Parts: sequence; C-alpha cells; structure tokens
Amino acid sequence: MPGKRPLVIGVISTFAGAASVLKARTRPFDLVEWRLDLTGLGAGRWLERCRALEQAGVRVLLTIRSADEGGKWCGAAAERLALYQRGLAVVSMVDIEISDRLLPRVIAAAHAAGKPVIGSFHDFSATPPRATLASTIARGWKSGVDLVKLATRLNAEADLRLLLALLKRGAARRPLCLIGMGAPEARLALARAGSCLAYGFLGKSAAPGQLSCTALWRQLRNPADERK
Repeated sequence: MPGKRPLVIGVISTFAGAASVLKARTRPFDLVEWRLDLTGLGAGRWLERCRALEQAGVRVLLTIRSADEGGKWCGAAAERLALYQRGLAVVSMVDIEISDRLLPRVIAAAHAAGKPVIGSFHDFSATPPRATLASTIARGWKSGVDLVKLATRLNAEADLRLLLALLKRGAARRPLCLIGMGAPEARLALARAGSCLAYGFLGKSAAPGQLSCTALWRQLRNPADERK
C-alpha cells in the first residue's frame, strides 16, 4: 500500500559480494537475492554461501535467470531445475520467469518445501502496452506464484504513469512488485507508491538504473525503523 515501506532486496552478483555481506556490520536490506546465473556455481560453493547467509540471519532469494530471459544462465533446463531444487533446501524463496517452462515444477518444489515463489517478467527494451502487462500479471497469479514482479524499460514519462496506474489498481488486491528500469527516480517513485519490493545492488549494479542497496535503504527507510 502507498506509504508502506517495501522490502529492500540486496542483489548479490559475485562471490565477493556475498563475503562482504557476511562480514558487514550493517545490513541495509531486508533480504538478499543470490543471482546464481551471475555468480556462477563456484564448484558448489554457492550453496555453502547461501547456507552461511541464512545461518547468519540473512534471508536469501535464489534466482537463476536464463540467457533467453535476460540473464546469464546458458546451461540445460534440467540442470537449472536441479539447482533450484537443491537451493530450496537452504534458501527462503525463489524467483523464476512467468514464461519459463520450468515454472510449474519450480512452484511445486517450492511449495512442497514451504517456500514462496516470485513470478517475474522482464522487458529490457520497452514498457509493453497496458493489456500485455495486465495479462502477464493475470497469468502469473493463475500459475500459482506468491508474488508477481514486472520490470520494464522506461522510454517516456507515459511508461512510468502506466506502471503507477497498474500498481494502484492491482496492489490493493494482491502484492505486486513493479520496477521501471533505466531511471533511478522511477524506481523510487514505484517503491513509494506501493511496490512491495525494491532492488538495490551490493557491489556492482545488476540492472539498468539500479541504485546501490545503501542508497535505496536510506531513501526508503521508515524513520520509525530502528535498524541502523
């Protein structure tokens, strides 16, 4: 809802970033996203690091985005599914694209483990028409995901107005995360208008216009929040 601070997610895209989180004295985030397609497997060390983060009280969202969906994963679908299944024994939640053919199986595995699923949609070149976005949201909810996230490229002010209108219409019924890529100010505007998640980078940016996690936390932090 507008005025309620969204959950701030710190994006981990390197093993060094994960190590920094474990060593840090402050945590300017509510949870972290481990982008396994960006970090690589590290000879299996990724799972150890995720476990270490969870044991340190840092909730982990696991994402393995394929190259077809704007990520860096180029391996077989069966291997990616197996990685999600292994991760679900450790992490708190997972993210997968709504259009991904693995979606039903990842949802089934996650829900069997009692873990929520974020269903995502990304368009790195434009913001699709309202009808396309609305149907994508509906398809996400119908699939059984627990939260729908749309991230689109903003090329005009009208694009941001469209995302704000969708957020106002949809967030009152079910939680939505809407992200306007390419414009830091738009990311903040959507977060302040009721988007339930806001992503910031830890180490280096993982998406166009992404703010650092520290800057995002500072901008969105509720004064009543006692965390430093």
